[in-house]
Amino acid sequence: MPLFPTHRVGLVTPSANPSYEPELRLLLPDRIAVHATRLPLMPGTTLQERNSRYIPAYMEVMAGFGALALNLIAIGLTGPSYALTPAEDQGLQERLSRNAGRPVVLPTLGISLAMQRVGVRRAVIFSAYPGWLTDRAEIYWRAAGIDVVDVFKVSEAFRAYELTTAEIVAALRRVSVPDDAALIMSGTGMFSLDALDICQPETKALLLPSNLATAFAALRMLRLPPSDVFTRISPRLAAAI
Repeated sequence: MPLFPTHRVGLVTPSANPSYEPELRLLLPDRIAVHATRLPLMPGTTLQERNSRYIPAYMEVMAGFGALALNLIAIGLTGPSYALTPAEDQGLQERLSRNAGRPVVLPTLGISLAMQRVGVRRAVIFSAYPGWLTDRAEIYWRAAGIDVVDVFKVSEAFRAYELTTAEIVAALRRVSVPDDAALIMSGTGMFSLDALDICQPETKALLLPSNLATAFAALRMLRLPPSDVFTRISPRLAAAI
Protein backbone atom coordinates (compact mmCIF):
# COMPACT_ATOMS: atom_id res chain seq x y z
CA MET A 1 0.00 0.00 0.00
CA PRO A 2 1.55 3.33 -1.03
CA LEU A 3 2.01 5.81 1.79
CA PHE A 4 1.83 8.82 -0.50
CA PRO A 5 -1.03 9.15 -3.02
CA THR A 6 -0.41 9.38 -6.73
CA HIS A 7 -3.87 10.91 -7.33
CA ARG A 8 -6.43 12.89 -5.36
CA VAL A 9 -10.21 12.81 -5.78
CA GLY A 10 -12.64 15.29 -4.25
CA LEU A 11 -16.10 14.16 -3.20
CA VAL A 12 -19.13 16.45 -2.91
CA THR A 13 -22.25 15.11 -1.20
CA PRO A 14 -25.32 16.22 0.77
CA SER A 15 -24.78 16.83 4.46
CA ALA A 16 -26.58 13.72 5.75
CA ASN A 17 -25.36 11.21 3.14
CA PRO A 18 -23.81 8.37 5.20
CA SER A 19 -22.39 6.10 2.51
CA TYR A 20 -20.76 8.09 -0.29
CA GLU A 21 -17.30 8.59 1.21
CA PRO A 22 -16.90 5.10 2.75
CA GLU A 23 -18.09 3.32 -0.39
CA LEU A 24 -15.93 5.40 -2.76
CA ARG A 25 -12.97 4.82 -0.47
CA LEU A 26 -13.48 1.06 -0.81
CA LEU A 27 -13.99 1.16 -4.58
CA LEU A 28 -10.98 3.32 -5.45
CA PRO A 29 -7.42 1.95 -5.16
CA ASP A 30 -5.20 2.93 -2.24
CA ARG A 31 -3.03 5.14 -4.45
CA ILE A 32 -5.97 7.60 -4.67
CA ALA A 33 -6.44 9.94 -1.71
CA VAL A 34 -10.07 10.86 -1.10
CA HIS A 35 -11.02 14.35 0.15
CA ALA A 36 -14.66 15.14 0.95
CA THR A 37 -16.79 18.22 1.38
CA ARG A 38 -20.51 18.69 2.00
CA LEU A 39 -23.24 20.65 0.31
CA PRO A 40 -24.80 23.35 2.51
CA LEU A 41 -27.54 22.62 5.00
CA MET A 42 -30.96 23.89 3.93
CA PRO A 43 -33.09 23.88 7.09
CA GLY A 44 -36.84 23.83 6.70
CA THR A 45 -36.77 22.63 3.08
CA THR A 46 -38.25 19.54 1.48
CA LEU A 47 -36.22 17.03 -0.54
CA GLN A 48 -37.76 18.42 -3.72
CA GLU A 49 -36.80 21.98 -2.75
CA ARG A 50 -33.23 20.96 -1.92
CA ASN A 51 -32.85 19.13 -5.20
CA SER A 52 -33.82 22.30 -7.05
CA ARG A 53 -31.18 24.32 -5.16
CA TYR A 54 -28.21 21.95 -5.15
CA ILE A 55 -26.97 22.48 -8.72
CA PRO A 56 -26.28 26.22 -8.23
CA ALA A 57 -24.33 25.28 -5.08
CA TYR A 58 -22.02 22.81 -6.81
CA MET A 59 -19.43 25.37 -8.00
CA GLU A 60 -19.27 27.23 -4.70
CA VAL A 61 -18.78 24.02 -2.75
CA MET A 62 -16.13 22.71 -5.17
CA ALA A 63 -14.28 26.02 -4.86
CA GLY A 64 -13.92 25.22 -1.15
CA PHE A 65 -11.21 22.69 -2.04
CA GLY A 66 -9.03 25.71 -2.69
CA ALA A 67 -5.51 24.96 -3.91
CA LEU A 68 -5.76 21.23 -3.16
CA ALA A 69 -4.38 19.52 -6.27
CA LEU A 70 -7.32 17.30 -7.17
CA ASN A 71 -7.25 15.13 -10.28
CA LEU A 72 -11.04 14.73 -10.35
CA ILE A 73 -14.18 15.71 -8.45
CA ALA A 74 -17.17 13.37 -8.04
CA ILE A 75 -20.61 14.71 -7.18
CA GLY A 76 -22.51 12.34 -4.88
CA LEU A 77 -26.06 13.24 -5.84
CA THR A 78 -28.50 11.91 -8.45
CA GLY A 79 -31.78 13.71 -7.66
CA PRO A 80 -30.97 17.09 -9.26
CA SER A 81 -29.89 15.41 -12.50
CA TYR A 82 -33.28 13.75 -12.84
CA ALA A 83 -34.87 17.19 -13.26
CA LEU A 84 -32.75 17.58 -16.43
CA THR A 85 -32.68 15.83 -19.77
CA PRO A 86 -29.68 13.56 -20.35
CA ALA A 87 -28.28 16.15 -22.79
CA GLU A 88 -28.66 18.90 -20.19
CA ASP A 89 -27.01 16.63 -17.61
CA GLN A 90 -24.06 16.08 -19.96
CA GLY A 91 -23.83 19.81 -20.51
CA LEU A 92 -23.83 20.39 -16.74
CA GLN A 93 -20.98 17.92 -16.25
CA GLU A 94 -18.96 19.59 -19.01
CA ARG A 95 -19.61 23.06 -17.59
CA LEU A 96 -18.64 21.99 -14.08
CA SER A 97 -15.46 20.39 -15.43
CA ARG A 98 -14.46 23.54 -17.31
CA ASN A 99 -15.12 25.76 -14.33
CA ALA A 100 -13.32 23.44 -11.92
CA GLY A 101 -10.33 22.99 -14.22
CA ARG A 102 -10.46 19.20 -13.81
CA PRO A 103 -12.90 16.38 -14.68
CA VAL A 104 -16.14 16.32 -12.72
CA VAL A 105 -18.25 13.15 -12.58
CA LEU A 106 -22.02 13.09 -12.11
CA PRO A 107 -23.34 9.69 -10.96
CA THR A 108 -26.14 9.60 -13.53
CA LEU A 109 -23.58 9.90 -16.32
CA GLY A 110 -21.42 7.31 -14.57
CA ILE A 111 -24.36 4.91 -14.77
CA SER A 112 -24.80 5.71 -18.47
CA LEU A 113 -21.10 5.16 -19.15
CA ALA A 114 -21.03 1.86 -17.25
CA MET A 115 -24.03 0.52 -19.17
CA GLN A 116 -22.51 1.65 -22.46
CA ARG A 117 -19.16 -0.01 -21.76
CA VAL A 118 -20.73 -3.40 -20.94
CA GLY A 119 -23.22 -3.15 -23.81
CA VAL A 120 -26.43 -3.07 -21.79
CA ARG A 121 -29.41 -1.00 -23.00
CA ARG A 122 -32.21 -2.46 -20.86
CA ALA A 123 -32.78 -1.75 -17.19
CA VAL A 124 -34.95 -2.14 -14.13
CA ILE A 125 -34.95 0.87 -11.80
CA PHE A 126 -34.50 0.02 -8.12
CA SER A 127 -35.76 3.04 -6.21
CA ALA A 128 -35.56 4.11 -2.57
CA TYR A 129 -36.98 7.49 -3.64
CA PRO A 130 -40.40 9.07 -3.09
CA GLY A 131 -42.79 8.61 -5.98
CA TRP A 132 -42.20 11.97 -7.68
CA LEU A 133 -38.43 11.37 -7.84
CA THR A 134 -38.86 7.77 -9.02
CA ASP A 135 -41.04 9.12 -11.84
CA ARG A 136 -38.34 11.63 -12.78
CA ALA A 137 -35.71 8.88 -12.82
CA GLU A 138 -37.82 6.74 -15.13
CA ILE A 139 -38.36 9.68 -17.52
CA TYR A 140 -34.62 10.44 -17.49
CA TRP A 141 -33.55 6.89 -18.33
CA ARG A 142 -36.13 6.50 -21.07
CA ALA A 143 -34.92 9.80 -22.56
CA ALA A 144 -31.37 8.40 -22.41
CA GLY A 145 -32.46 5.60 -24.73
CA ILE A 146 -32.66 2.93 -22.03
CA ASP A 147 -35.43 0.35 -22.34
CA VAL A 148 -36.88 0.54 -18.82
CA VAL A 149 -38.60 -2.81 -18.42
CA ASP A 150 -39.76 -2.30 -14.84
CA VAL A 151 -39.57 0.00 -11.81
CA PHE A 152 -39.16 -1.58 -8.37
CA LYS A 153 -39.96 0.69 -5.43
CA VAL A 154 -38.36 -0.27 -2.15
CA SER A 155 -40.50 2.33 -0.43
CA GLU A 156 -42.92 5.14 -1.23
CA ALA A 157 -40.86 7.46 1.00
CA PHE A 158 -37.21 8.52 0.82
CA ARG A 159 -35.35 5.77 2.70
CA ALA A 160 -32.01 5.58 0.89
CA TYR A 161 -30.01 6.74 3.92
CA GLU A 162 -31.52 4.26 6.38
CA LEU A 163 -31.88 1.01 4.42
CA THR A 164 -29.99 -1.88 5.98
CA THR A 165 -28.05 -4.49 4.06
CA ALA A 166 -30.64 -7.10 5.04
CA GLU A 167 -33.44 -4.93 3.61
CA ILE A 168 -31.55 -4.31 0.38
CA VAL A 169 -30.69 -8.00 -0.04
CA ALA A 170 -34.33 -8.98 0.57
CA ALA A 171 -35.49 -6.41 -1.98
CA LEU A 172 -32.91 -7.51 -4.56
CA ARG A 173 -34.11 -11.08 -4.23
CA ARG A 174 -37.71 -9.98 -4.87
CA VAL A 175 -37.06 -7.98 -8.01
CA SER A 176 -36.97 -9.72 -11.38
CA VAL A 177 -34.25 -8.46 -13.73
CA PRO A 178 -33.69 -9.94 -17.21
CA ASP A 179 -30.25 -11.46 -17.70
CA ASP A 180 -29.44 -8.92 -20.42
CA ALA A 181 -30.42 -5.91 -18.30
CA ALA A 182 -28.97 -3.77 -15.53
CA LEU A 183 -30.56 -3.01 -12.20
CA ILE A 184 -30.06 0.74 -11.75
CA MET A 185 -29.80 1.20 -7.98
CA SER A 186 -29.97 4.96 -8.10
CA GLY A 187 -29.16 6.94 -4.97
CA THR A 188 -25.68 7.68 -3.60
CA GLY A 189 -26.76 7.51 0.07
CA MET A 190 -27.70 3.83 -0.02
CA PHE A 191 -25.14 1.40 1.43
CA SER A 192 -24.99 -1.04 -1.46
CA LEU A 193 -21.64 -2.84 -1.51
CA ASP A 194 -22.36 -5.57 1.06
CA ALA A 195 -25.65 -6.34 -0.68
CA LEU A 196 -23.88 -6.43 -4.03
CA ASP A 197 -21.26 -8.79 -2.65
CA ILE A 198 -24.06 -11.18 -1.68
CA CYS A 199 -26.43 -10.79 -4.63
CA GLN A 200 -24.31 -10.19 -7.74
CA PRO A 201 -23.19 -13.87 -7.87
CA GLU A 202 -26.88 -14.87 -7.79
CA THR A 203 -27.80 -13.15 -11.07
CA LYS A 204 -26.49 -12.66 -14.61
CA ALA A 205 -27.93 -9.13 -14.67
CA LEU A 206 -25.60 -6.23 -13.90
CA LEU A 207 -26.31 -4.76 -10.47
CA LEU A 208 -25.38 -1.10 -10.79
CA PRO A 209 -25.52 1.14 -7.72
CA SER A 210 -24.75 4.85 -8.16
CA ASN A 211 -21.55 4.73 -6.13
CA LEU A 212 -20.16 1.79 -8.10
CA ALA A 213 -20.93 3.62 -11.36
CA THR A 214 -19.31 6.82 -10.06
CA ALA A 215 -16.14 4.93 -9.18
CA PHE A 216 -16.20 3.25 -12.60
CA ALA A 217 -16.39 6.59 -14.41
CA ALA A 218 -13.69 8.13 -12.21
CA LEU A 219 -11.30 5.24 -12.81
CA ARG A 220 -11.93 5.36 -16.56
CA MET A 221 -11.11 9.07 -16.61
CA LEU A 222 -8.01 8.63 -14.46
CA ARG A 223 -6.92 5.47 -16.32
CA LEU A 224 -6.39 3.62 -13.08
CA PRO A 225 -7.32 0.05 -12.07
CA PRO A 226 -10.14 -0.68 -9.63
CA SER A 227 -9.64 -1.72 -6.03
CA ASP A 228 -9.75 -5.35 -5.00
CA VAL A 229 -13.19 -4.72 -3.47
CA PHE A 230 -14.51 -3.34 -6.77
CA THR A 231 -13.15 -6.34 -8.69
CA ARG A 232 -14.63 -8.83 -6.22
CA ILE A 233 -18.14 -7.41 -6.11
CA SER A 234 -18.46 -6.51 -9.80
CA PRO A 235 -15.92 -8.41 -11.92
CA ARG A 236 -17.84 -7.71 -15.13
CA LEU A 237 -17.71 -3.96 -14.61
CA ALA A 238 -14.12 -4.07 -13.36
CA ALA A 239 -13.10 -5.75 -16.61
CA ALA A 240 -14.63 -2.86 -18.59
CA ILE A 241 -12.54 -0.12 -16.94
